[in-house]
Amino acid sequence: MKKALAVIGGNLVVFGFLLFLLNTASIAFIKVYNWQKPKQYAQSHLFPNYRDDPETAKLFFTEYDNLTKGYYASFYEWRRPEFKSLTINIDENGLRRTFRPEGAEPDKKIAFFGGSTTWGTGGDDFSTIPSFFAKKMPEYEAVNFGETGYIAHQSMNLFMKWYFDGFRPDIVVFYDGVNDTWNKCRQELDSFSHSRERAMRVALQEGGATNSESFSFIILPMKNLAGKIARVLESRSREASKVYDCDKNPEKAQRIARVMVSDWMIMKSLVEGYGGKFIAILQPHAYVSQTNLDHLKLDPELALQYDAVYPRVIDLINGEFSALQENFVDLRDALDKDDYFYIDWCHLSPNGNEIVAGRIADVVRQRTDTTAALR
Repeated sequence: MKKALAVIGGNLVVFGFLLFLLNTASIAFIKVYNWQKPKQYAQSHLFPNYRDDPETAKLFFTEYDNLTKGYYASFYEWRRPEFKSLTINIDENGLRRTFRPEGAEPDKKIAFFGGSTTWGTGGDDFSTIPSFFAKKMPEYEAVNFGETGYIAHQSMNLFMKWYFDGFRPDIVVFYDGVNDTWNKCRQELDSFSHSRERAMRVALQEGGATNSESFSFIILPMKNLAGKIARVLESRSREASKVYDCDKNPEKAQRIARVMVSDWMIMKSLVEGYGGKFIAILQPHAYVSQTNLDHLKLDPELALQYDAVYPRVIDLINGEFSALQENFVDLRDALDKDDYFYIDWCHLSPNGNEIVAGRIADVVRQRTDTTAALR
């Protein structure tokens, strides 16, 4: 009996040791894989966009790589945590720092909502669209609510949180179109999906593995490695085939356009209900801009998705949602100039952000002057 127990005990020790080695190897493999993946913007500072100051651009992109994906937040899904560096500063509410002239005391407030183009991927704190707007119209305090990956519905939910807390900006700008198309046109997503829907679904499905009473808890690193390999292989399989489907599914493209425009319509009612002004902007992207793109490698399949969705947005506003016409701004032509503005299919270097901010400032001046004249 003692001999049998000794054998069993020895086997359990060996099993535990092998389990430890396999788990350790799995963790190491995942860390090495993540570490060796090429950084998305590792060489972007060498683009002609940054020819005047490539070192500052390199610093920004290096610090950008140190940002986390963010923490979970109900209804708007994620926000980046507080962060401080030379080129990127995010406060405790997830808001990126925005330019404010020294000694200025702005008496009005404008809130910018949107994805990473609004947040400012491509430039430091003072080179974002909201910051350039504040430089052009210092009578406004510009607040940057942009967040990577956000679609219009997430921005609306984020606005609602602040609205319930008493936030009433004079002007609310929604800068949308790119993410609603890019994310929702993926085959595995639909018209009400955000970019991390699938990742969150997988995380919830695997949630039972964190239960210490579950055997899965013991082999969690190996399970994570297996899941990682499966997702990489699936991703490569999708890349080898067709990733998007809006160009082949007009009903889906129509639903995507309708959801975004409907979100704008809800925002119009909310903002105008307390006396503010709402501006809905259809943002430019590389596939529609007549500008220099020879430094980029763009996906022609993605171009077809914007061709499928953007015209439907215009049709809805000219037809069923005609009440939005007074709020709507089409900036598809904003960057039709002989220069380099894009660092990928949608994100802009500071010179592009400045042009977009100038167009928005022109709209604000025109519409506020018109309102004043009517009083």
